[in-house]
Amino acid sequence: MLKLVLDTNIFISAINFDAKPELIVRLVSSKQAKGYISRFIIAEVCTTLRNKFKFSPEKIDRAENILLNNFVLIEPGIIINTIKNCPPDNKILACAVAAKADYLISGDKKHILLLKKIKNIPILSPEQFL
Repeated sequence: MLKLVLDTNIFISAINFDAKPELIVRLVSSKQAKGYISRFIIAEVCTTLRNKFKFSPEKIDRAENILLNNFVLIEPGIIINTIKNCPPDNKILACAVAAKADYLISGDKKHILLLKKIKNIPILSPEQFL
């Protein structure tokens, strides 16, 4: 089974805009792929839903529960400093490395996608993955 780590922007797009990111999340929720997530990613999703999209606390709790019920929670325990100009992105990379993911899926064209891979883990956009 494929092991995936999804960047925060993939979750946000799946929740708000559907399309390809939602298809990728559905692969995990339907058990066609195994998804991994860290507390950092969950916190970033919740903060973005609250601050940028003005989700109510109830909707944020529901989204968090969906993530916790469908993705394997891991704590990386490693530090990666590959992306100097956006340090939080390194926590996404660390999650993928710690999970020994087959793919890291991201929509971040400024930082993460430019790497193309991290520790032999391909980094793909949703379009490339699907």
